[in-house]
Amino acid sequence: MGTVSKGRALTVIHGLAIDRAVNIGPVLSARLRSVGVETLEQLKRQGALEIWQQIAAQTPPEECVHTLLALEGAIRATRWTAIDQGERDRLVAAAGLDAQ
Repeated sequence: MGTVSKGRALTVIHGLAIDRAVNIGPVLSARLRSVGVETLEQLKRQGALEIWQQIAAQTPPEECVHTLLALEGAIRATRWTAIDQGERDRLVAAAGLDAQ
C-alpha cells in the first residue's frame, strides 16, 4: 500500500464533496448547493456564519442554531456537539440568534 503525503491528504479533504462532510445530511447539502457550496473547501473559505446567513436568507423560518453549528462542525471535521460551549455561544451571538 502506498503512502499519502500530508499535502495530498489535505487536498483530498478540501476537495471533499459537501454531502460527504460530517454533520451534512441531504437537506443541508441541498441548501448548501443552492447557495453555490459544492465542496468542504468552499465552505471553509467563506466560513460557517457567512454561508449560514446566505441559507437563512432563502429559508428564514427553517434556519436555526443547529444549522449554523452543523456548518461550523463540518469545517472542523467534528460533530457540532463537540465544539466547546464558549465557542458555540460566540458563534450564535455573532449570528444574532438565541441559543436553543
